[in-house]
Amino acid sequence: MKFRKFQIRIQTASGPYGASIEFADGLVVVWADNSMGKSTCVRSMLIALGMEAMLTFSRSDLPLPPAVKSRLDSDNGEQLVLESEVFLEIENAFGQRIVTQRTIKGQRDKNLITVHSGPVLTQPECAATSRDYYVNLQGSATRGHGFHHFLAEFLGWTLPAVQSFDGSERPLYLQCIFPYVVVEQTRGWSTLQPPVPTHFRIRDAQKRVVEFLLNLDAHRVALKRQELQLDKSRIESEWKAMVTQVSDMVETAAATVQSLPRKPVASWPPQVPPQMVVPSGETWIPLAHKLQSNKFNLAQLVEQEIPRVQEIASAAQSELDATERETRDKQTLLSRLLDILETEQEEVERVEHRLLTIAEDVQRHKDVKTLQGLGSRQGSELDTGHCPICHQAVQDSLLPLNSDQVVMSLDENIQFLTEQKRTFELVLQNSKRVAEARATQVRSLNVELSSLRVRVRSLRQTLVSDARLPSVAAIRNRMELENAIKRDEMYLAHFSKLIGSFAELSREWKRCLLDIEGLPREDTTEQDRLKIRTWTGLIREQLAQFGFRSFPPSQVNVSKDSYRPEHDGFDIQADVNQIDSASNASGAASQTSTQLQNSISASDLIRTIWAYLNGMLEMGRSGCTNHPGFLVFDEPRQQSTRDVSFVELLRRASTSHSFGQQVIFFTSENLERLKGHLSGLPHSLVAIEGRVIKQFPPQQPTESFEEPGTA
Repeated sequence: MKFRKFQIRIQTASGPYGASIEFADGLVVVWADNSMGKSTCVRSMLIALGMEAMLTFSRSDLPLPPAVKSRLDSDNGEQLVLESEVFLEIENAFGQRIVTQRTIKGQRDKNLITVHSGPVLTQPECAATSRDYYVNLQGSATRGHGFHHFLAEFLGWTLPAVQSFDGSERPLYLQCIFPYVVVEQTRGWSTLQPPVPTHFRIRDAQKRVVEFLLNLDAHRVALKRQELQLDKSRIESEWKAMVTQVSDMVETAAATVQSLPRKPVASWPPQVPPQMVVPSGETWIPLAHKLQSNKFNLAQLVEQEIPRVQEIASAAQSELDATERETRDKQTLLSRLLDILETEQEEVERVEHRLLTIAEDVQRHKDVKTLQGLGSRQGSELDTGHCPICHQAVQDSLLPLNSDQVVMSLDENIQFLTEQKRTFELVLQNSKRVAEARATQVRSLNVELSSLRVRVRSLRQTLVSDARLPSVAAIRNRMELENAIKRDEMYLAHFSKLIGSFAELSREWKRCLLDIEGLPREDTTEQDRLKIRTWTGLIREQLAQFGFRSFPPSQVNVSKDSYRPEHDGFDIQADVNQIDSASNASGAASQTSTQLQNSISASDLIRTIWAYLNGMLEMGRSGCTNHPGFLVFDEPRQQSTRDVSFVELLRRASTSHSFGQQVIFFTSENLERLKGHLSGLPHSLVAIEGRVIKQFPPQQPTESFEEPGTA
């Protein structure tokens, strides 16, 4: 992207005022005296692009001075501002030009930006269509009528989705990107990394911007890793829900499930397939075996004619006696199982209580260790078993210890209790499984007892019935077998369907694990590390060229984690004490001894910002980044940086012309000295005498723009 022309128009009672600046390729230096309106132009350019979030957190008004909103100081005295608007012509990498138009004061809403599709500032006679867009409203970065959505498309950018602090995703807003290419005077020179708006609530916004501008794979890898972790958690959650569903289903069948993995597995079915088992006396058998046995018994009954009462009277009496004995035995077994279940449940409660006690002990020991580490009773002889007064041995037990016995230290106690906690957690899991199995056995036995009691009633009814009638017990027995077979078949079919659902989850789990294994071990790829090394080399080269002196420039690195300049593994920071050393020499002297080795002077901070941002611009010359190819510095010579440093910055920036890039400096440097600095360098100098905002000459025509939607 390149700036081609900026224009601000102000209508006053005494006529039109304004400013107009054209920008060429390469190095463009805009000169004007201090307080003459240079920064107003920079701010207005940002306003024309809807970037006021870089300048203020408030949305109630545009962050511009009174000169363009209410009162304008001019050579003819103070002028009342009636209307004002700003125009900015820009060009993208494909040579397409547009002009943005935004009202600063007037009838049009401040959140409305009109885009004229053509160079209507530099070529007023050209025909262009116009369209209105909104800005600073919901959807302005994502919807077709949003200006920043349009601007991103115009620049050829696909803004990545980034994570916010509330866990949702949102686009990497242009307002977060532009601080890396436009350094505004009041805020831009305060920190090494440009200050990005925080109210968008983007997590690690500065990292995301660097990754986007340098087209690093790190963000894509991080997003992919996050996607896979979310997918992994989803599969684990669905697997757990399926296990719970299977457990609930088999519980209604008075059964339990065996060999079902509680956590996702990549191979399905397992070597030992899951199956439903039911209690048979004091043992467990597969439900399929029970079903097969019931079908066999029913087949035998079907082959036989239903006997009459007189034919089976004696056999019925014998069966009644046997059934009553079995019922009593089952009741006795049930009573014993209930006692065992109660004991096992109490054991679960005891183990849970023991775990809570151990956890409290571990925390208490850690707290004591923390206090000792902070100096509490540090080196106390009592802790080593000796009285601090008479130095005699002190026993902490009623029974004397042998000479070879040593009391465990705090660390040993913590380790012992931690291992004990791990052991009891395993014991608790096993105790819960045993108690759950016992509860299932009790439920199954209750079902069997209910069936036996019905059998007893049927046999008694048979014995008192008319001898010529069919046996009620035989009929009921056949019906019970048929119902049991239907019920078990339904349970097995449902169980088989549920177990089949694990196959797809297992395939997804395997695919997820393979994708995770296929990711780089770190978010940064080898290509990313190469770019960071190249960027680091450019920064070091420029720091040496600009006269950086806080420490050798060769010791500066760019962190591959935060992308901030660092020294000896610590972020480089400005040493504000050096700024005040002249006014408080004694205080500065006392603080010098405590300064970190990575602190730098205020002037070196400015040099580092130059190198950091210009290094990103020069990285864009390789053609494999998303850098827009321009830089705008408002008053780059801050903190009284030396002339030689500023000259080298100009020399470095002037090379941008050879690569089709653009660097714009707004400065109030001494004009004659500035011209000497620029001598021999390819550049364009725009020198503005007096105020930047002047009254337009009466004869100067003002370009007219068609209403939106017209040609």
